[in-house]
Amino acid sequence: MTAAPEIEPRRVVIVDDTADLRELLRLALVRGGFDVVAEAGDGRAGIEAVREQRPDVVLLDLSMPVMDGLEALPTIRRLAPQAKIVVLSGFGATQMSARAMAAGADGYVQKGASLTSILDYVRDVAAGGLVRAPRSLSAVPAPPSTASEEPDEMTADDPSGDTLTVDEEPPRRPTVHAADTSEPAHPPVGAHVSSWEALGMAPYGVLELADEPLFRVVYANTVAQRLLVERCAPGTPLSLAAPQLAGLVAFHRLDNDASFEVVLPGGAVRATLRRTGWSVLVYLDSASDDVGLLRRAIATTAHEIRGPVAVICGIAETIGWSGADLEAEQRDRLMASVARQARMLDSITADLLTAAQIQRGTLRIDLQTVDPRTVVESVVADRYDVEVRIDDDRQVRADPVRFEQMLTNLLSNAHKYGAAPYTVHVRPDGDLVSIDVVDSGDGVPEEFRGSLFREFTRAHGTVATGTGLGLYVVRTLAEAQSGRATYAPGPYGGSVFTISLRPC
Repeated sequence: MTAAPEIEPRRVVIVDDTADLRELLRLALVRGGFDVVAEAGDGRAGIEAVREQRPDVVLLDLSMPVMDGLEALPTIRRLAPQAKIVVLSGFGATQMSARAMAAGADGYVQKGASLTSILDYVRDVAAGGLVRAPRSLSAVPAPPSTASEEPDEMTADDPSGDTLTVDEEPPRRPTVHAADTSEPAHPPVGAHVSSWEALGMAPYGVLELADEPLFRVVYANTVAQRLLVERCAPGTPLSLAAPQLAGLVAFHRLDNDASFEVVLPGGAVRATLRRTGWSVLVYLDSASDDVGLLRRAIATTAHEIRGPVAVICGIAETIGWSGADLEAEQRDRLMASVARQARMLDSITADLLTAAQIQRGTLRIDLQTVDPRTVVESVVADRYDVEVRIDDDRQVRADPVRFEQMLTNLLSNAHKYGAAPYTVHVRPDGDLVSIDVVDSGDGVPEEFRGSLFREFTRAHGTVATGTGLGLYVVRTLAEAQSGRATYAPGPYGGSVFTISLRPC
């Protein structure tokens, strides 16, 4: 009797910029019978790994430096047409995940999911049991079926329970009826789901009004409904729901970029008008900059915290699986990962606390005699692959805790937005001691340099995320210690961020 042929394990390439998460994914996949043949920390390196290994499965992070997953996806798909590509999306990255599916990915999972559920999902996708139909931007819910209707041949079952169909016609606008006082407007059959979902989930109010004297409501998203308080069914004259807003819209109706403040039943807002071919769009955002900043801060901070928490939970899950079977070296690596991710959480919370102290005027600085070499070596050790150059041995007058916080923020910033190699250079700078943090990335766009050190700011188009507080905290702390924080483009590209402090 001939023995059954042995089935080779599926070969996997992991592409993610977080080394600790790659380690956990590798452990989970190997435990599940996969063969992890290569790892990469950015999209460009991931393309090369796929080119060399021709894997069966690719786990692809979407948000990475150098080249993100969406950029790398088409090339990876072309290099490995038979491979199953599962994208790893961060917390709240639903839109990017949908774009990845439309671009050819076979599935996606949230990074915050348990390792067990990720392993099970990858198994199913690799086996062909959970291949999701790509959600193109024109995918829409199918109309309600009746018993007499035959299923549409163009539809595909989505694992979420929704039936998807491809709409090749342009989206139709909802029809406005003056007497229609039914439920609030919903996307009509035939509209682009992505557009309506984007409007419905927007963090500001969106009103679409018919361009006629009564400005009847065509559509009002959830935030707009809350601000107007009164339910705005399609066809409702705006003057019945918000008389003051209706008057201002009438006054500014011919100004495409008009912007004004108005008090609505739900609070004060800034309204901005935009005209389409047949309607007037009114965007309603908070009139208070503080509220807008707080809202963005909460969203970005939640995203930043989720990453380290996911890694720490994954390590706990891994130890729970097979803690007794882990080799000493492997256990040490996992514990080092816990310490590293805990420091990241501590850095985030430290910046939040410092920003709050700055705003309240309660920031305290404990100036002491500090050796820059000691602080630099402490921050760099076991945390970053950084070259250290010391060309000035003078001690400085600084708060050692705040000094470490500033340097940590600059190194974290270089890792997120720059590229290796990295250098920390302590050098004389006239009557000051300067500490340069140098990276070899693309540098900061010239138009954004004036905003670098402002609170809650990030350059448009950047893939990496952050709280938007790191550089703001660095400059404020440097100035509180009679120093300064500056930026300059590197002589051969990249960025040079500098902390300058007074020597003792």
